Amino acid sequence: MELREGYKNTDVGVIPEDWEVKELGECLLRSPDYGLNAAAAAYDDTLPTYLRITDISEDGRFISSGKASVNNSFAKYYYLENGDIVFARTGASVGKTYLYNENDGKLVFAGFLIRIKPNSEIVDYKYLIYLTQTKTYWDWVSANSMRSGQPGLNSNEYKLFKIPLPPSQSEQTAIATALSDTDALINSLEKLIVKKRNIKQGAMQKLLQTKEGWEERKLGEIATFFSGGTPNTSIQDYYNGEIYWITSGDLNKNVICEVEGRISKEGLNNSSAKMIKKNTLLIALYGATAGVTAISRIEAAINQAVLAIILNAKYSTDFLYYQLSYRKEWIILTYTQGGQPNLSGNIIKSIEMLFPPFKEQTRIATILSDMDSEIQALETKLEKYRKIKLGMMQNLLTGKIRLV
Repeated sequence: MELREGYKNTDVGVIPEDWEVKELGECLLRSPDYGLNAAAAAYDDTLPTYLRITDISEDGRFISSGKASVNNSFAKYYYLENGDIVFARTGASVGKTYLYNENDGKLVFAGFLIRIKPNSEIVDYKYLIYLTQTKTYWDWVSANSMRSGQPGLNSNEYKLFKIPLPPSQSEQTAIATALSDTDALINSLEKLIVKKRNIKQGAMQKLLQTKEGWEERKLGEIATFFSGGTPNTSIQDYYNGEIYWITSGDLNKNVICEVEGRISKEGLNNSSAKMIKKNTLLIALYGATAGVTAISRIEAAINQAVLAIILNAKYSTDFLYYQLSYRKEWIILTYTQGGQPNLSGNIIKSIEMLFPPFKEQTRIATILSDMDSEIQALETKLEKYRKIKLGMMQNLLTGKIRLV
């Protein structure tokens, strides 16, 4: 492919001619250092907070829930400072990074992390942290961390990571600022979604609280049930068809409008799988997803781990969906015993639920459904901004789009 004017091919891909490529080790104030090799202790606000690999999220943020402390006389030598970046050096999380944020409090980094101190005269530390979120970086980690046994990267190997550098600090800072602004927007949406979910939870608690005049019925008295089966695997291309195929894992979507799985008509006809109509209430029966409910807005086939619930006309499917969702933990504790939870059609039939008159069922379901729609719209918007950020990183961190 012909190069665009003003650009050049390098070890890190096509970048502007006035950019250069440096190894990470050339951009540091000193050699990377390893964290404190000490056991974690129960969290105590009189002790230093310990930063372990498990305290770093997949997108490089400090996870404050479940934090631990460290009680060691050498801890004072391992406090993170402004501009410090830590890299995970071993295990499934190798390559994960975290840029120290003073708002996270004083942190002592643990032994499975490697700290670097970027030289601010060469590289902006915020610019550098965004480079570690790119596909190029993760491809490099994957290619260089594979060893016999557990994957890992040591400090000398991390120093060899090659980075594209704009010629001026101002351009690096402009890129980092643009991406930081996008992150701020993403973070604000995430917080708003959490707030909306908490409001919905409070509304469910109030609206689904039993009131005078509600009647108690066993689900087996007011509904019919059936579960699905598995397509015949001897049929060629039994999964490559036009019929939606719902498994228990799909029920985490709550309202199912589309799924990735497909089976062929021939595969369906030669199996015990069963079709459901639109707006059917589904509940997962086995394993980690047991008790999870969803409403399918599509016609589909279901497998043996999914139970369809078809209510009588005087009962609202949407209302029962919210009842079952709200009482999921109670159902698991009450109707399953020991080990991994498993439900069955007979267990679901025996569950007793309270129902208001049909008009009230519809009113409650509509209020909660409107809340769900608002949350879904925010989640769609959040996913859009995350994709925008990925596109921005691809364009800005390669110089395809220049800000100065």
